[in-house]
Amino acid sequence: MGTKTALIAGASSDIGQAIAISLASEGFNIAAHYHKNFAAVQIIEEEAQKIGVEAGLFCFNLLHPKQAKEMVNEVVRQFTSIDVLVNTIGPFYYQDILEVTPEEWSESVNMNLQVSFNTAYFARDKICASQGHIINFAFSGVENLKAWSMSTGYCAAKAGIAILTKSLAASLASSGVRVNAICPGLIEEGATTELERQEMAEQIPFGRPGRPDEIAEVVKWLVTDSPHYLTGALIPVAGAWEY
Repeated sequence: MGTKTALIAGASSDIGQAIAISLASEGFNIAAHYHKNFAAVQIIEEEAQKIGVEAGLFCFNLLHPKQAKEMVNEVVRQFTSIDVLVNTIGPFYYQDILEVTPEEWSESVNMNLQVSFNTAYFARDKICASQGHIINFAFSGVENLKAWSMSTGYCAAKAGIAILTKSLAASLASSGVRVNAICPGLIEEGATTELERQEMAEQIPFGRPGRPDEIAEVVKWLVTDSPHYLTGALIPVAGAWEY
């Protein structure tokens, strides 16, 4: 069996970058998707070269189904297979629901839900052929339906990710494909000052925010060491905190 390939959608984020480098260290070739932040994925390419695996950089706007399809085709042309798909895309929008415009609502929902569907839809046949793994991203506490008035679009979309994950897991299980979701808590990504980190830590029973590399360790475990029977799970990585 040849080297396996992991497609990371949203590899230019801190979490996406950490996941890509972690899977590269396990011998995966990396297909690193980005939209604007080329410098971030260049780091992935450099690290992959040091490790001795191949990395490809793929610039696409995955909000558009045609671009998602083209990206998958390009990845397959370069690497032949897709064994792991990680959908890390999911920017956080913090705004009062009474002030959100229809355009802002659509952007929040589409960036967090539609993109994950698009990539899974077009990569599905290759994932089935390799009996691979799809990993989506929600948030810790996503299964608890309650009012999130300051992030309604984001939370509604991530609740959709939970349903998408469980539905794909049930539908693809007979093909040997696993589908799970990581549910992070507060992560240092985006916390730029010590004060911000302290304010985050006060909310978390574990006493500090998580780190991108800790999320990446869970993804690596899922892909390389977790029981094959584990599918359809929403896995919190949040220091006992829920949003």
